[in-house]
Amino acid sequence: MAFREVAVTEIREVLRAWLSGAGLRKVAGQAGVDRKTARRYVAAAAGAGLARDGGPGQLTDELVGRSLRRSGQCGRAGTGGRWSRWRPARTRSPAR
Repeated sequence: MAFREVAVTEIREVLRAWLSGAGLRKVAGQAGVDRKTARRYVAAAAGAGLARDGGPGQLTDELVGRSLRRSGQCGRAGTGGRWSRWRPARTRSPAR
């Protein structure tokens, strides 16, 4: 499975369009993402406290960060889960 880097602006664009009242198909088309991806971003943001009738002022960096963590797009350190386990070959302990 290949991972792709997700730009925070992409997530903000999806959420901003959704807050303006657009449906998920239109939101996904405008942002250039798959409809299921747009749905995952919106569900994660709603779980983090985003309300559709709350207006665009709720799109703070903190809320977007919480949404990213809830959607599974980043690990604890802000990178993909596989990268958090990666170590350069020189620092690995020898096999026993």
